[in-house]
Amino acid sequence: MPISLAAKNYRFECAALSVRNRRSRAQLQGLSSNFADILGADALARISALARLRRAWLDIVGAMMARRTEPLQLETLDAAGTALHAGTEASHGDGGLCLWVAVDHAMMGQQIRFLRDDIRKACFRHAQIDNLYQVRTRLLPGAGVRSQPPKREPRTIPFAIKRRLALDLASIKDRRLRSAAFNARVAQMAYQDEENE
Repeated sequence: MPISLAAKNYRFECAALSVRNRRSRAQLQGLSSNFADILGADALARISALARLRRAWLDIVGAMMARRTEPLQLETLDAAGTALHAGTEASHGDGGLCLWVAVDHAMMGQQIRFLRDDIRKACFRHAQIDNLYQVRTRLLPGAGVRSQPPKREPRTIPFAIKRRLALDLASIKDRRLRSAAFNARVAQMAYQDEENE
């Protein structure tokens, strides 16, 4: 056995037996426990409940109202039903939560107040918020959850059209330019409206 191979084997065996060379492995933990240590469990629960509420807002109030309203914050209420300031805890009993909704017009605020019981039930059904006792509004111009339009699926372009396009672009000498022009035109045809053809 050559000396270099024997030395390599010896180093490998020493490293395998050495306690110092073993790296301790950290146990994976969820992010929620780390954030709960930083923010507090109640604040983290309110933040995650508000995130669920924002994702489900379109289903809770409908498309027309979702374009003109949005949930702003969840506030903790004391037992008497008044809002607690940030950092204070309820001294006796749980007063529940108050949902603040931003509205872009006073009429939307009136509509939210009129439908508050239905909104509370829908918040429980869609976002699992069970202790929502009050729904209040705040006028904020430009408020509303903007829904993104659904992503369009490209049409499939028949091979005969692709072949005709390739023949039309055959006069371009540079291969990369010809390929880029071909791909751009195929993408344009795939996403083009059928009535504009």
